[in-house]
Amino acid sequence: MEVILLESFNKLGKIGDIVKVKDGFARNYLIPQKKALRANKENKVHFTKIKQDLIEKNEKIIEEAKKSLKIISGEEIIFIRNASDNGQLYGSVSPKDISNYFNQKKIDIKPSNINLHSAIKKVGIYNINIKLHAEVTCDLKINVATSNENAELQKSEVNKVKSSDEKKEDKDKKDEILLENKESISENKKNPEKIESMKKASTKSETKIKKEESGLEKDIKKKDK
Repeated sequence: MEVILLESFNKLGKIGDIVKVKDGFARNYLIPQKKALRANKENKVHFTKIKQDLIEKNEKIIEEAKKSLKIISGEEIIFIRNASDNGQLYGSVSPKDISNYFNQKKIDIKPSNINLHSAIKKVGIYNINIKLHAEVTCDLKINVATSNENAELQKSEVNKVKSSDEKKEDKDKKDEILLENKESISENKKNPEKIESMKKASTKSETKIKKEESGLEKDIKKKDK
């Protein structure tokens, strides 16, 4: 079924786009939720009338989403849970739990906007993606621990690993540059003719510059006379 989108969707389209979707998706979700219209002649005419209002409304939603993003992007999210000795939680941390966490801070984030592959069932630090709008998303970390002290320890360990990885990456880059320099030097040693050619080209260039400078000086003297 072809529909006219009344709001933007990831991987589907933007407001006003006419896209083809599965009939069930259109009938059971898009159309009842007023997120799209059937792409018939009557609705196309109707959309041209409401298009500007929809765009303005969408821009306001994006602005609000960006404000919320600034608040949550610096948020340190910690969940304290009971767990066994091997770190297995007696329960879990689900998108609904995360949604409730933000709702307590008066930030409206629905569970459906939280991209978590499966409920967290073990202590540790996890990456999650939050979609505040089709055009406004962010990645956050959730620290699940048995106490605030353990949460700090987990955070410290992750930072150590991150620092170690960054140092290794810098070393690899330096080693790569050194290897390239060595190969270049070795290649030049094997090709003395190339080096001689480069020297001659440099000498010719210098001679040309000197001649041009000499010519300029002569022109200046003639003008002075």
